[in-house]
Amino acid sequence: MPSLINYAPPAMHALLAGLLLVLPACQAGKPGIDATNRASATSEYRPDPAAARRHFALPPTQVMVFGLEHLDGVAPGFQVAWLEPVLCRLRAYRPAIILTEAMSGEQVMGLDAYAAYHGNAGRYAGPTLEMAKAAQADLKLTAAQALVRANALSEQANLSSTQRRQLANLFVAAAEPFSATVQWLRLAKAERIAADGISPKLVKMLNGFAGIRSELAWMGVRLAVDLGLERIYGAGDHLSDVALPADSIWNAALAAEPGMRNLFAHRTPAFQAIPEDTMKLRTAAQIMPVMKWRNSSRFAELDADAQWLAMLRSEKMGRAGRQRMAAWEAQNLRMAVAIREATAPIAGGRALLIVGAAHKSFIEAYLRTFTDIEVVSVPAMLDAKPAGCNE
Repeated sequence: MPSLINYAPPAMHALLAGLLLVLPACQAGKPGIDATNRASATSEYRPDPAAARRHFALPPTQVMVFGLEHLDGVAPGFQVAWLEPVLCRLRAYRPAIILTEAMSGEQVMGLDAYAAYHGNAGRYAGPTLEMAKAAQADLKLTAAQALVRANALSEQANLSSTQRRQLANLFVAAAEPFSATVQWLRLAKAERIAADGISPKLVKMLNGFAGIRSELAWMGVRLAVDLGLERIYGAGDHLSDVALPADSIWNAALAAEPGMRNLFAHRTPAFQAIPEDTMKLRTAAQIMPVMKWRNSSRFAELDADAQWLAMLRSEKMGRAGRQRMAAWEAQNLRMAVAIREATAPIAGGRALLIVGAAHKSFIEAYLRTFTDIEVVSVPAMLDAKPAGCNE
């Protein structure tokens, strides 16, 4: 197309030529234009993975992080039946994957292999290691090989009693005793026998794991059996323990700031004003109030400040508090990663983590940074009244 200047009269020529000369100068005279353009062209791109959820064609994966005080410390008179109102609601949630604070078999065996660096793994998982090494010797398999075979077998439909006993043995060899216990309890009582590679000693140990005083068995394993799942997953972590300060340094830091012990133990007016914080689950009536408290945002706020953030405000504790915080963050990040990996095959499905309440708010914060994770409200679940669930 011919230019406008070529077809304009002489007077217009002069006017247009003047405008073309003046325009760059006018632009240069406007403050911030060039700077803005340069900034937009060179500014650092900062991805926000969580923002991707807005563009999903399908619903995100739902994860519920159920926090509680570990049940291995409950009063001797505690009855598992008292947990039924909670378990009923968790069954109604219907998670396709259940995770607990137990370590994965991969981490247990890794810690054992690196004992010179991490210390004796038996302090975290003594019975697990004992059972695993015995089963590995019997099957002539490594833990990794046993896990590969267990995963393949667990994908088959309509497992027979023989296959379930074989699968239990493979999970034991893979250092996954709670998944083995799921298989054991999915057998009819008459089929929980020494056969198909299960020794009389292993029968006794599996029965012991089934009755262990812990949320791992009382909640994690039981829910998996009730929901027809083949296994549960360990999300716990102790690799991060290497980041902890040495005991001598930590004890010196606490001596310099003795008030921290009261914070760690919740001996503060803020906690003492809440009756549920000191309840020891001595009656069935205490279960729901305590579980609601441990999963509340107020508990998360007070506990995070008392156990962790207070250390960062203390000059007397020096680097010891910050070092302990680093180990805590690393531990919770690894647990969040374990959830992300376990939920990859069930995109759009539901998962449940049962974990100590102190971990809950940190793990949820990390989960919220992932693309395909939506954190599900535990308080809303506990307040709901699905059909057949009592208070």
